[in-house]
Parts: sequence; C-alpha cells; structure tokens
Amino acid sequence: MRIGDRVENQVRIFVCDDQMEVREALRLLLKAHGYRVESFETPADLLCSAVREDPSVILLDMNYTRDTTSGEEGLELIANLRHRRVSSALVAMTAWGDVSLAVRAMQNGASDFVEKPWNNERLLQIVARWSAAHSIEEKELAGAQRVQQNLLPRKTSGQHTLEYACRFLPARQVSGDYYDFFEKRPGHFGFVVADVSGKGVPAAMLMANLQALFRSYAYRDEAAVEPVLRAVNAQFHESTSPESFATAFYADLDEASHELQYINCGHPPALLRKANGEIRTLEASGTVLGAFPVWRADTGKVKLEGGDRLLVYSDGAVEAQGDGGEEFGEDRLMELFERTAHLPPRDALPEMEAAITRHSGVSLFDDCTLFMASLR
Repeated sequence: MRIGDRVENQVRIFVCDDQMEVREALRLLLKAHGYRVESFETPADLLCSAVREDPSVILLDMNYTRDTTSGEEGLELIANLRHRRVSSALVAMTAWGDVSLAVRAMQNGASDFVEKPWNNERLLQIVARWSAAHSIEEKELAGAQRVQQNLLPRKTSGQHTLEYACRFLPARQVSGDYYDFFEKRPGHFGFVVADVSGKGVPAAMLMANLQALFRSYAYRDEAAVEPVLRAVNAQFHESTSPESFATAFYADLDEASHELQYINCGHPPALLRKANGEIRTLEASGTVLGAFPVWRADTGKVKLEGGDRLLVYSDGAVEAQGDGGEEFGEDRLMELFERTAHLPPRDALPEMEAAITRHSGVSLFDDCTLFMASLR
C-alpha cells in the first residue's frame, strides 16, 4: 500500500495520549488517510474500550500522570492490554524513548515502537503494515473458529435417561476447551469435558487432536471408562510436546442401573447435587492426560437418583475476573448451582453464563465450558 492511498474499509485506530495536541495531530493525520480514529486521554479509558472493540492498531504514549520519563505506565498498559486478550497491534510512542525501553515494550507485548516527534511517513507505514496484518489474522481466526465450532457436538438431549445441556464460552476466537457426548453401546451414554493447556490457536490445535482421540476410543465396546482414558493418554502423550497436557472429566452412565462411572483427570471437581439438597464433589482421581507415558487413575462410581443434578465445568468458570481482578470463584458458582436447581439444564445454564459474563465484563480471562445433566 502506498502512503498516499486512502483506506476505504475504515480501519479503526485507537490513540491514547495525555496531551490533547498530540491526540489531535494524530487524529488529523490518520483521518486524512482514511482511517477511523478514536482518542483516549487515560490508560483506563483506553483499556475499557480496547477490550470491548479490539481495533486494528493502538498508538499509545508510554508516559502519563505519574511521571514523565520512565515509561512504566506505558509498560503496565501494554501488559494489561495483552492480559485482557486484546489482539490489536500496539505501537508504543514516547519522546524519551531509548533502546532499553523499546526492548521492554516489545517484551511486554508491543508490536512496534515510534519516537516523538514522529516522522509522518514512517508512522503511516507502520500503521498500514500492522492494520493489514491484523485484518489477515482476523480472517484466518474467523475461519479457524468456524472449523472448531463444527468439531463440537450439535445434538441436545435425546431419549436418554439424562437430560443435559452445555454452554461453551471461548475467551478468544478459538479455544482449548472441549466437550463431547457419546451414544455408546445400547444402554450407555458417555460424556467428557476437557481443558487443554495453553490458549489461542496452539490450544485449539491440541483440542482438535484430543477430540479425534476421544471419538476414536470412546465408541469402543468397553465396560469401563479407564481403558478409554488409558488409550487416549498414550496417543496424546506420543503426539504432543512434553509441556502439553489436558485435564478432563470423563464419565459413562449405565442407563438401566443409573450407575455413573467417572474419572477426573486433574480437572476441577464436578458438583453433584442430590435430590435432598446435599452437594458432593467428584474430585480428581487420575493424572492429567498427555503429560506422562504411564497414566494412573481410580474409577469413581456413584448411583444417580431421580432429581439428582451434575455440573461439570472448566476452570475458566471460576477464574473469570472482574475489573478489580477478583475471580468469580467456587462459592459464587456453588450458589448459582443451588439457585438454579429448580430449572432444567437448558434453562439453568444460560443464567449461569449470564452471571459469569456480568462479573467478567466484556472479556473472559480463560475459556469457559459448563455441562449440566439431571436424571429424568
């Protein structure tokens, strides 16, 4: 793209600087070349809007009210933007820039660095390059998101003893969480909720691998859950790097006896609410999947009765953070589980999702999956 070319698709650029004349100069320059510009005076204002709207490029000052030379405020802002999953290209700007500050900015997640007073041509080149890269990345991620959504099951409760529902809330376009249902041999129904280590595209690729393994082994005519997980672990360990692993809660219901066999592979404890109001936790009973070639687990068994209800969730549900950094937490999740006990799973889960979303605002810290089932 030539510097003089106008950007016809109105690429969005955010500018954050505490000096009004700097914000106005950048706005006029970028607007003249077809960009749609929004300006912010404080890091707090920028952070709130960037998380919600994810512009292509953010031009941000490195110094604000606390001091004028160190760049610490800008470094903190960059770190906060990346922590909140803002994927925009971040271009750091400061009149006191030096090599060490530029390096620290890049280490915190900045994409590029420009000194003030800036050269218009160079600044426009940087904005054009990063906005184009962001556009390509967004299209690729949108395609990956469609592929991943198609990997997840679309069926709702059929004629099974369990009435169940699931909600899937990725923190980014693609996710490392995974859930699936298995209509196994006659009279048996299986399900899994899993969480792959990492985030974003690498985690999504591992998730696809794990999904293929579960669908390959879960449909075998096994009388127990342990052989399925042992086979999944062996293949997952062999095909992934040493630091990759997955937590999982895998279960099989005998629809005649109502006995639920399960193994919790390092996953958050599932919650079982009995019809009388008693709540049990189904704790970890096996090692995580993929981390070790030798896998060990104890199979848990519980007999379900009419009115019993099960909640399996990934850690993103309890780790969802509010503006002050406070996590949603297990206590809030437990209270929601109790408060929605009178609702069928398909109606209870949207209420739980709404509560988690209200707490975390516009962005989840981690992927969140909620699976709920009750005995008909």
